[in-house]
Amino acid sequence: NFEILNRPLFDTLPLFNKFRSPNSVLSVTAFLVPLLSFLALERIVSGKATKAEVMRSLQIGGGIAGLIALFFVALGPSFFTFASPNDAGMINRMLGGQAQPQMVQSLQTALMETRQALMRADALRTLAFVAMGAGLLWAFLREKVSQTMLLAGLGVLTLIDLFGVGMRYVNSDDFSSERQYEQNFVPRPVDTQILQDTDPDYRVLDLTVATFESASTSYFHKTIGGYHAAKLQRYQDMIDHHLRPEINQLIGVLQTPGTSDSVLNAALAQLPALNMLNAKYIVIDPEGAPLRNPAADGHAWFVSQVQPAASNQAEIDAVGNINPRSTAVVHEQFSDYLSGLTPTGEGSISLTSYAPNRVVYSSNTNAEQLAVFSEVWYGPDKGWQAYIDGEPVDHIRANYLLRALRVPAGEHEIVFAFDPASYRRGVQVSAIFSSLILLLLVGWGGWRGWQWWQAQPEEAPEVETKAKKKKKTGTK
Repeated sequence: NFEILNRPLFDTLPLFNKFRSPNSVLSVTAFLVPLLSFLALERIVSGKATKAEVMRSLQIGGGIAGLIALFFVALGPSFFTFASPNDAGMINRMLGGQAQPQMVQSLQTALMETRQALMRADALRTLAFVAMGAGLLWAFLREKVSQTMLLAGLGVLTLIDLFGVGMRYVNSDDFSSERQYEQNFVPRPVDTQILQDTDPDYRVLDLTVATFESASTSYFHKTIGGYHAAKLQRYQDMIDHHLRPEINQLIGVLQTPGTSDSVLNAALAQLPALNMLNAKYIVIDPEGAPLRNPAADGHAWFVSQVQPAASNQAEIDAVGNINPRSTAVVHEQFSDYLSGLTPTGEGSISLTSYAPNRVVYSSNTNAEQLAVFSEVWYGPDKGWQAYIDGEPVDHIRANYLLRALRVPAGEHEIVFAFDPASYRRGVQVSAIFSSLILLLLVGWGGWRGWQWWQAQPEEAPEVETKAKKKKKTGTK
């Protein structure tokens, strides 16, 4: 993305590398240009800059801006193509793929001419705003208008400019009633059938949409896919290494004519990544019934084997070669955690309640076991804390993506609660500073009231005159 400009900014500008998108320089520019303009305007109205300096800067700056606008009006079409390699494909799709080549060419030409006209119109618009802004500053320097009129005029021009451009993107046509909005989220027949399941925590694989580019399914279900511009890296790795290949493998089986239920079930059992993520339902027809996956591993399970992995790469590679129901792949960094544990996989563990920030399980085993949970592992210090019978315990990562926990023998309640220390500290700091601000406001108000009271003139004592004395005594 234009690295010759973005790379130096990314490497040198403070905090710029915290932005996700490299074209964030446009946002920075949109902030800095008005800021510099306000600083310049402050120097002008406060008299810090002489009229000669301001007039010279006005001539140079206004001249450059005007010439740039005129360049785009007169010569812009000669320097830009106004054509995209995707235009023909877009036109074909809009016409249902039945358009004749001559029609496509004609529409491409019309599209280019429209883009040229839009550029010229915006360039002329820019030229008009430059002229009006420069005219107001010139009139102020010549003492034709007051400072108030200058600031008000520039403010009105700014509002007109912002409002005009903003209305191109958000206007009355973009708003709808709540009823109209809700109509976009009507469940399909397949969604209605899946939602009848009372299980509080399962996932759906929707093959009727772009699985990892569409978030429509996520409105109704927890999904294998969905969309987020910045996914967890480990989940993205799982998508690239296992989920996409497994989905393609499944689609191939589904598209094979005459596939029997036994063949399909055998194919589903060969999808370890999807199964360990508890893909309980698979959508293959939005108007029909969902495909139930009998090989889904469920919410949590005990494993009988632990397969060590020497690296992250070895860990994620091994996921595709195991039965996650019986084997857990664990990185060697957690070897101390597993010391002395000999799991057999015997016992039971089940989900008892689910909330986004609190998941509760019950377990019953005759010996200490290793439980694997179909929930994403966020790390030891990102807020998720495990508890056994109310006592905090450590948990580790298994199968590159999931959580694992040593569970002692007997009946126990296992809780995963999301309570990040950073959030608690933030709440405390916010409360402290909010209280300080409130106290400062109260104190400032009291101090100003005391100042006002002190500034009030004292009433002079009334002097008793002879006339008043006579009136009191009744003498003449």
